[in-house]
Amino acid sequence: MTNGISPSGLPWPFPRILAHRAGGVLAPENTLEAFRTGLIHGYRGVETDAMLTRDGVPVLMHDEKFGRTIRDDSRSVPELTADELRKLDAGGWHSPFWYGVHPPLLSDALEWCRRNGMWLNLEIKPAKGHEFETGLTVATAVAEAYSDVISPNGDQQANVSKAAPLLSSYSREALSAAREAAPYLPRALLVDDVPADWRRACETLGCVSLNADWRFLTPDLCRQIKEAGLWLFAYTPNDRDTILKLFRMGVDSVCTDRLDRVPPVL
Repeated sequence: MTNGISPSGLPWPFPRILAHRAGGVLAPENTLEAFRTGLIHGYRGVETDAMLTRDGVPVLMHDEKFGRTIRDDSRSVPELTADELRKLDAGGWHSPFWYGVHPPLLSDALEWCRRNGMWLNLEIKPAKGHEFETGLTVATAVAEAYSDVISPNGDQQANVSKAAPLLSSYSREALSAAREAAPYLPRALLVDDVPADWRRACETLGCVSLNADWRFLTPDLCRQIKEAGLWLFAYTPNDRDTILKLFRMGVDSVCTDRLDRVPPVL
């Protein structure tokens, strides 16, 4: 088999409900404090985002431009070094309680996840113009941190390690670079509305999963994706009934913001 797709579609081996950006709405996103919040609420899997700083260091950050989670700052992630970024406040926007929380390095998050048995769906989130470099660097870092659990041909469903992170991205260039750097890490194509070429794209990139916005999924589309042998991940439903409906439609896993409303197992 030359790609990650299984002709029969094997069971999803990872946690079925993940904490979105590690802590959902309960903690400042993509911080170690958010990871701890997810774990305290019983979650054994999280979704988070990795981007490169000016000196090529992967850090956890969703937005390229500051202003939302890092307030009163007009700069961007690729303008700063990792040391400069780690001095910024990434918690005060959420509430005064979290003031002084700093953005972590990807390496810090990987070590924390390994020590605490937390599974990771890691979105490769390149700043504009840094797609290939980000995919290469992030995948290399993950492969090194999980070298002892990655299976030979581990980017194929039948050989995926339950402990190995799933790398996802909207950027096909980043996913291609990740495949080049760490061919045995499983990959997922991340989309909003599912594009017409989803099947060909997943085959070309050797993806085991398609990760889509739940609002664009229909029973027929879910059936087609599952019949193609892909796993199907949906973001970001925030109530129990919607998640159960998605599971009935064939969705394998979801991430949610409402850790206070959605239990980690349904």
